[in-house]
Amino acid sequence: MSEIKLTKVEVRPGGQLLYYVRVNTAAGKVELPVAIREQGSDASNETKVLQSSLAIAEELEGSIRLHLEAKP
Repeated sequence: MSEIKLTKVEVRPGGQLLYYVRVNTAAGKVELPVAIREQGSDASNETKVLQSSLAIAEELEGSIRLHLEAKP
């Protein structure tokens, strides 16, 4: 089972927040910086960071699959 940790790193000008998403899995560790606009509450911010992380993961999966299929 993977473990996901969110860490708010900094508040940037213009209402932008920077988070680190740390994922530990049996296959290894990943750490991604994710910048979002302030959503109004900690819970909403964390939800937005997770949604953004999921979108990144889905795009990464598609890209990796295409790359692997192109290999002979």
